[in-house]
Amino acid sequence: MDRSQDIEGPFAPGTIRLERAGLSPGSGDGHLILQPQPSEDPNDPLNWSKWRKFVNFSILCFYSLIIFTILDIGGVAYQSYISELGMTWGELNITFAANCAGLAVGCIIFIPFSLKYGRRPVYIVSTIITFGMSVWQAKLNSYGEMVATQVISGLSGAVSETLVQMTVMDMFFIHQRGTMNGIYLVMVAIGSFLGPVASGLIAFSEGWRWMYGWTSILLGVNVILFIFFYEETKYVPKPRIESPVTPSNATQSTIETNPTEPKGENRTSQNLTSATYPFKGVNHDIPMKSRRERLAFTTTTKSPFSMIFRHMWQPFVILVTIPAVAYCAVQYGSLLAWFSVIFQSESEYFILPPYNFNEIGIGLLSLPAFIGCIVGFIWGGPLSDWSIIWLTKRNNGIYEPEMRLYLAIFPALIGPVGLFLYGYGTAAGMDWIIPCIGVGIFGFSVTALGDTSLTYLSDSYREILGDALVGIAFVRNLAAAAVVFAQDPWTQAIGLRGLFTCIGCISIGFNILIIPLTIWGKKFRIKCAKRYARLAERQFDPRAI
Repeated sequence: MDRSQDIEGPFAPGTIRLERAGLSPGSGDGHLILQPQPSEDPNDPLNWSKWRKFVNFSILCFYSLIIFTILDIGGVAYQSYISELGMTWGELNITFAANCAGLAVGCIIFIPFSLKYGRRPVYIVSTIITFGMSVWQAKLNSYGEMVATQVISGLSGAVSETLVQMTVMDMFFIHQRGTMNGIYLVMVAIGSFLGPVASGLIAFSEGWRWMYGWTSILLGVNVILFIFFYEETKYVPKPRIESPVTPSNATQSTIETNPTEPKGENRTSQNLTSATYPFKGVNHDIPMKSRRERLAFTTTTKSPFSMIFRHMWQPFVILVTIPAVAYCAVQYGSLLAWFSVIFQSESEYFILPPYNFNEIGIGLLSLPAFIGCIVGFIWGGPLSDWSIIWLTKRNNGIYEPEMRLYLAIFPALIGPVGLFLYGYGTAAGMDWIIPCIGVGIFGFSVTALGDTSLTYLSDSYREILGDALVGIAFVRNLAAAAVVFAQDPWTQAIGLRGLFTCIGCISIGFNILIIPLTIWGKKFRIKCAKRYARLAERQFDPRAI
């Protein structure tokens, strides 16, 4: 009997058969195993045509770009806020921290509704609220109004930090997710880094209020796209009466079935039972949903309404009981917190001698980060997806999520170098190119490390990903808010050089956690398997991997 068809040893969530042993990577010859297994229903988003997936994902990319633009362009106009509205640097830091606080809380409010009622209504409501806040920001005249708009736009914009990754899982397979998450992060980078460049030009030529005028126009277009073109990706399969199989059997289903191929033996070790069925192709006898059904405002899961409230506290249970989730929260949270410090310090220090930058110059300072993020996308996206297929082949067709982490070690080590280079260069008044190189290096690290870490999490714990992402987003934005609140007194106490010495050293400590996770990650997954099973049973998601 061919034992290579089995996954040996204790059950570890995320360990799956991705290729048949003995065949080289490729596509179209039947050896690549689709994970998660799609149903035979043509309405299943995993079975959608490339064109339908492209349209849906493009709308999401546009949404992410605009949301992160409106969240990050405020720093360009800090000089104008001070001169026209009489605000202080301390007050402006508080408005940024208020936005981060809104982002932290927003996921707790919105994501449970996306699990119960579908992704579509949450995206539409989020975009409409953010549109209203953008219009208000173009008209505001006081510090109180700015704090209010920042908090509310943070609450509504929080959807972009978690629900997009959940939607990627709805439509794409494991061997595609690194690239898709990478494209999402590129859109985030365009909004976060190129958005301020364009906003600086607009603020200089048309006035700062028109920064938000243009984002209002683009958000209005996005609302229309969501209402008339975005299809629901939450899939509720029709019940089937068949015998469920264990994950070891389920992972042996391939694109092309071979009746002579040995089935392999079931594992007797603890495992998660899942109702996953061999994929034999799309059943075209099942009718396609009408356009009205595909664009329905809600897609409701028949579960008690009380389950929504469970998902307001369950993310924190997952956060402290699953090591991979805790790692991603600390890692991703610290990376974005340090980026917040960089952006705030750029707005404050580069308008002073020896730099004397105007709004255009401050906006252009985002270009190095964008360039670094593009390189990071290639590293953490397509290169990561290619590497896991290659490593899977060397492992007899068995995929381990830790395979993604090998490529994350280099960006984890080089990221703190970028922080030191930017902080020391700016504090010493070096030529502007020196801090910009540091920001570019750190931008590469953020995207490459963030992409691989988030995809590792989705590969390992798919069934609890919604709650896990809520916990990560909460920690990430809470950390950013706390650091930005503390940044001004921290800098006054030890100076800019001392500030970046501290955060650079802290970054080293957080980043090297990738090494023990790469080595012992599978052992952690095995130890957490029973806990994961209990948590998975509490989820809305009807499709198990």
